[in-house]
Amino acid sequence: MMEVFMTRSAAIIERLTTEEAEHPGLPHYDCKPDVSCWPLQPDDVKTAGYWKKEGRRVPKGADPVAFVISGQGSSFHGIKLLTRWMPAYHHNQTLPVKAKAKAE
Repeated sequence: MMEVFMTRSAAIIERLTTEEAEHPGLPHYDCKPDVSCWPLQPDDVKTAGYWKKEGRRVPKGADPVAFVISGQGSSFHGIKLLTRWMPAYHHNQTLPVKAKAKAE
């Protein structure tokens, strides 16, 4: 089986480069290898949505430590998901999600 690597279009790269300038003091990462010029995000830096999947949450008011490219330009239930920069947080900024108490 042959692996197919998708690269981001020149128009998307240009738009992301322009948007990167909005947050000059923070690192910017790509979420997929070999699709753009940005380095791959470290394992301990993820967006709030990915931390939620791992049973962790980002407290309100937490400042992002980086930005990660999210979305692949696809459609989800008819809603276009644009490829854009999403705030990302370090593992040590997250808290475990509390288990819900069972009603007795």
